[in-house]
Amino acid sequence: MKIYGKILLCCFAATIAASAVQAQTQESSFEFLRLPVSAHSSSLGGHAISLAEPDPALYIQNPALLSAVDNMKLGLNVMTWFSGTTVAGAQFCNAFDERSRYAFNARYVSYGKMPETIADGTRTGTFSSKDMAVGATFSYMLTDNLSAGLTGNFICSRYGSMTSIAIGVDLGLLYYIPDQGITLALSATNLGGQIKAFENTFQKLPFDLTASASFRLSHAPLRFTVSIDNLTRWSRSDYYFAEDENSGFGEILKRHLSAGVDFLLTDRLYIAAGLNLRNRTELAGEGNKGLTGITLGTGLRIGRVMFDLSYGKYQVSESSLICNFAFNL
Repeated sequence: MKIYGKILLCCFAATIAASAVQAQTQESSFEFLRLPVSAHSSSLGGHAISLAEPDPALYIQNPALLSAVDNMKLGLNVMTWFSGTTVAGAQFCNAFDERSRYAFNARYVSYGKMPETIADGTRTGTFSSKDMAVGATFSYMLTDNLSAGLTGNFICSRYGSMTSIAIGVDLGLLYYIPDQGITLALSATNLGGQIKAFENTFQKLPFDLTASASFRLSHAPLRFTVSIDNLTRWSRSDYYFAEDENSGFGEILKRHLSAGVDFLLTDRLYIAAGLNLRNRTELAGEGNKGLTGITLGTGLRIGRVMFDLSYGKYQVSESSLICNFAFNL
């Protein structure tokens, strides 16, 4: 194993050790980092970090997935969210050699213009607010079946005249069992902290430790993915419960689980469906769950172009569409 691999493994071990400290605080800033980027992962419940495919949007949740990107690619993503907001991003990926890859990404959320008032309610004008993050990623094949990845992010929020800045780190591992069609993954995202805070009130980043497994059937065009996120958060206070709602271990476990299935119609076309139990439990109105927590998606590969589209509900008032485009350069 080369020195790159040893460094990545040491970084991941240190991140897991530090995750217990990171999880002790519930308050976090830069919540936009939780917004989904990959339409394919979102269509499988939102935390599918074990999809070893050459899709540049996937490595945002698990840097080790960059090892599956086989050539120079440019990716673009957009998401419909609240009215008046803009959610978009871009990724560029390339290879150093057969075992190592590098990439750059940018994420941007604009909340539009809002009225600015003083304490007595007098309107003094308007102000804009936005969140941004730019990052660089390196991945390395430690063995023929195991890859690791590391991302460093520079994160900035600007609301009116106030600015908040943070440095974040994401790490990931991906293990292939090709004879059985299985991939296993572990990622630790948003470990880090603010170096400048609004009104000097410092908070943690929205850290998440996630595990995922994908299994492709050998005699049917189906691939199943199961994920469990927030592995460091098991307290009732970490989640939303109605006043009289049961909050035993089973109910808390539901808020960690998501699952999905890919129907691999051809090598170029898939249809996907997923279920996020936390979203279905917390975002549904009483007796009216509908499609809450259910995600749907499709993807098409034509020549040098990749297109992915997904539907899901990530906040109470309305549903969202996520679109990904990728091009071989």
